[in-house]
Amino acid sequence: MTLASSKRWVAVILLISIGLRFIGLNQINGPVFDEVFYPQYGLLYLQGEDFFYAHPPLANYLYAFAIWAYSLLPWVNIESYQTISLSSIEPISYRWINALLGSLLCLIIYGICFLLTKNRMFAILTSILVAIEGSLIVDSRIALANTFLLTFGFTGLYFLLRFYANQGGWYNLIASGVFMAMAVSVKWSGLGFLLGAVCFALLTINKQEIGYKKLTLSNSIYYGLIILITYVAIFLPDTYLNPSYGFFEKHQQILSYHQTMVTGNEHPYCSKWYTWPTMFRPIGYFFEVTPINNGNTASYFKAIHLFPNPFIYWFSSLSIILMMIQFAINPLINSIQNQKELMLKGFICFGYLANFLPWAFVERCLFLYHYQTASIFSFLALAWYLSQLLNSDKLQYRSIFVLTAIVILVSFLYWLPLQMGFLMPDYEFYRRMWFNNWI
Repeated sequence: MTLASSKRWVAVILLISIGLRFIGLNQINGPVFDEVFYPQYGLLYLQGEDFFYAHPPLANYLYAFAIWAYSLLPWVNIESYQTISLSSIEPISYRWINALLGSLLCLIIYGICFLLTKNRMFAILTSILVAIEGSLIVDSRIALANTFLLTFGFTGLYFLLRFYANQGGWYNLIASGVFMAMAVSVKWSGLGFLLGAVCFALLTINKQEIGYKKLTLSNSIYYGLIILITYVAIFLPDTYLNPSYGFFEKHQQILSYHQTMVTGNEHPYCSKWYTWPTMFRPIGYFFEVTPINNGNTASYFKAIHLFPNPFIYWFSSLSIILMMIQFAINPLINSIQNQKELMLKGFICFGYLANFLPWAFVERCLFLYHYQTASIFSFLALAWYLSQLLNSDKLQYRSIFVLTAIVILVSFLYWLPLQMGFLMPDYEFYRRMWFNNWI
């Protein structure tokens, strides 16, 4: 694939990603699911109110910025933030920033894949999966924190790879540290990105012959200091605006909250961490019944579910298992080309495990969206094997690629109404609920 053709592909994928995330962004007129928290806290910042929030503050800053920036538009009439409430402003005022960053995620993933392999087809296939995957679409259209976490974390990995791949100087390490700190400043689960990065950096020790920069103690210290300083700096505005909690007391309160919140299966959409790769329990974000009388009275549903593409999840789960087996049984390979492939598989496997296995030790109520970071690493595994099938000289392998691609694209279109909130007859809704635990 030429550079020109890959640029065209990337442009098309980006446009699709933008369309899926911005079209009809305002159709649900009011807060959905946890939108009653995140943008509300951003509004409280603008109003100068003191409050407690159970996560680091960066997501709230971004929603405060989103509402403020939207208020500057000439057709928006907000005279005073003190006189408005979350229900009185257009939802697009706080959703647009999620949609924007979620749209750009496919570009970031493309960059990571290309840095790892220089394989444009692999990078394009992965970016397509990220652009059309249902759960990523949903969370990019609703004002939650997960999209920020993903975008900042993977951007941090991108710049770290640029640094170790000798494609730039210290500014890449600084940029990586800043974005890593931003991910952790959205949710502490962003530490999974850092854990995966550490494992990959250790894997690349003494791999200068395949183009990786040597890992040094000074680099590691500088990187850690960049992350720490940025993280503390992000908390400073919150400490000033919420003087009831100091920096350390704030962290104690956050930790205490998550230790004592809902446990077990007390929430209807709780799910066990080991069920996530099978998409056992999607999450209902919004549900509305609309009676329509057209001679016969029928019920129409408008629903928004955190509903991943089942076949992307199932195929990617099989792919990451296969890749981990291959990585485990082939640690010693001499050729440079195979060493590069080993580094790719190590990056994917360590990234997946670092963002998946720690949830096994969490006792609080967990949800499918906690799997999103790990799931993207499994998408890389799926895209890698698909690219190998596509580039094969054997017709049967290319046929498997075509069949898999068709299944994924058809399922994308089939379940899109549940992700976009399209109005549908009740029977169409239930047709898409293949299993009772999906409802």
